Amino acid sequence: SRGLGDVYKRQQELIKLDGDELNAWQFAYRELQQLGYADEFGEATDTAVREEVYDAIVTDERVPFYI
Repeated sequence: SRGLGDVYKRQQELIKLDGDELNAWQFAYRELQQLGYADEFGEATDTAVREEVYDAIVTDERVPFYI
């Protein structure tokens, strides 16, 4: 969906900007929570969706999934 694509694009920009995967994951996590309130993006808070976004962002195993 368009909303999830926007979250992915912006978190990739954050990683390029400061190289901090934790910041990017925290941003994406918050954005997914906000999207989840909209009926058309209810799937944004599904664990499977969060795992896909996390895996797309995080390569450092020290960055926790649950924040």
